[in-house]
Amino acid sequence: MSLSGYYQMCKSMVGYFLYGKQLPSWDLEMQVFCDVVRHHTRGLFLESSDKTIEDIDFDKIHEGYAARPMPSTKLSIDVGVYCAHSITVSDCNLDSDWISGIGIAEDPLRSLIEKDASASRQIYGELLASWSACAVHGIHRNSHDRALEMRPLADNEKIVLCLHGGSYVMGGPSSHREVLGKMTESSKLRSFIIDYRLAPKHPFPAQLHDAFIAFQYLVNQGFKPHNIVLAGDSAGGHLCVDLVLLLRHIAKTTLRQMTPAGVILLSPLPGMHMHGASLHKNAVYDYLWPTPIEWPTSPIRLFYKPGQKYDDEYRKEICDPLLTPVLGDLSEFPPTIIQSGSSEILIDDIRELYVKLKLDNPEHGWIQWEEYPEMVHVFHRFLNRPESEAAFESLANFVASL
Repeated sequence: MSLSGYYQMCKSMVGYFLYGKQLPSWDLEMQVFCDVVRHHTRGLFLESSDKTIEDIDFDKIHEGYAARPMPSTKLSIDVGVYCAHSITVSDCNLDSDWISGIGIAEDPLRSLIEKDASASRQIYGELLASWSACAVHGIHRNSHDRALEMRPLADNEKIVLCLHGGSYVMGGPSSHREVLGKMTESSKLRSFIIDYRLAPKHPFPAQLHDAFIAFQYLVNQGFKPHNIVLAGDSAGGHLCVDLVLLLRHIAKTTLRQMTPAGVILLSPLPGMHMHGASLHKNAVYDYLWPTPIEWPTSPIRLFYKPGQKYDDEYRKEICDPLLTPVLGDLSEFPPTIIQSGSSEILIDDIRELYVKLKLDNPEHGWIQWEEYPEMVHVFHRFLNRPESEAAFESLANFVASL
């Protein structure tokens, strides 16, 4: 932690004891975490302007995020075990014929497919197996090797494909082991999380391309599409929605069954075009800071066409359904659960996403949404809080209903 970070931590602790809690349900850990991380994120995306966009070194920005990754978390041996698995992209790549008419992603996806055809690329991932998931299949702790094999342990075994958050510029399997371990423990399902390519070096739709490859990889290993549960937090939630839209398009193009079992969205990034009042109203509570989209160095601008000015053409393009799903057709969605906190900056736009999903999929109970009072973005990381315990229990019930 930097000197300024230590100062912010001390300031937050003094404020907690002198002036009290920022919100009634908060404890010291949550208040200090939110204050310190908010201070950090304000300096993470540097102020910039389109007037000097030509002078911005986006490669250097990418290297900076790579040098300051999200902190690694550990999977407790009391929860389960994990191991690395690598995907050989050439074995699972998209067929360019499948993406005809997909919209704004079609041309860049074709380019990515072509590059992979002449390169030997791999995607790193981690397979996690909680002891509760092992027990379902009669696997004991002292002989758990079978639980880490990338194949179904039973004919209809369900598995979670996890797409991590991190504003599309950071994060990976190591940053999500703890939360994902809790999810696999409560759901009694194994999970597979991938290290998809990150912006700005790899802008949209590289992440969607990698997510599809991971889905196809699981299918190739013997998992049926309708037994794969998608799960994502923050940017990973946005990526889950995009993957469903891509799979729906491919299913219509190829007449193949590609619909996942269900979708878990934890504080999902709703889209690139956001306007909710909570972006600023909740900025005093949430640990995320609402970086203006007018800045070329904001997460959205780094994710989609870094280096392009925020002009009328750009504004129009980010309204594409793959960038802002709420503006598209979200029908034929698999069963979905959304969990969010009432004090996060994205909450207004998350509510709008839920309303759109519910409108396009009116079946009773098909789309579920849970809003946890006074909780912040991806509050699940506070594993010992009662809200997190309740959220994971609800996720377990959702998975059991699929």
